[in-house]
Amino acid sequence: MEFRPSMRRSARVSVRIPVAVTGTLPDGKPFTEQTYVMTVSKFGARLKCRHPLTLGMQIRVKPNAANTDGLFQVVWVGGALNPGEAGIQYVKPSNLFGVAFPD
Repeated sequence: MEFRPSMRRSARVSVRIPVAVTGTLPDGKPFTEQTYVMTVSKFGARLKCRHPLTLGMQIRVKPNAANTDGLFQVVWVGGALNPGEAGIQYVKPSNLFGVAFPD
């Protein structure tokens, strides 16, 4: 077995944080969905979404327990192996989900 160091910029933490996701689909229709974040990192998160998110699209994510939201860009979509999942990255770095990471 070959050892390869992680290429990730930050550790991932498994969570289940209820959130509201809003955005505009490629056909121009706005959407809002209640869902949850599955993992968080210093730079973003992975979430479940029933709507067809596409690479590069921007969405707003608001934790249900918070008074503020954050703007994210979709950087990964799950495809056949992880349907309904998407990786999102902060447009402006933040700690929206309240998980502390070392600098």
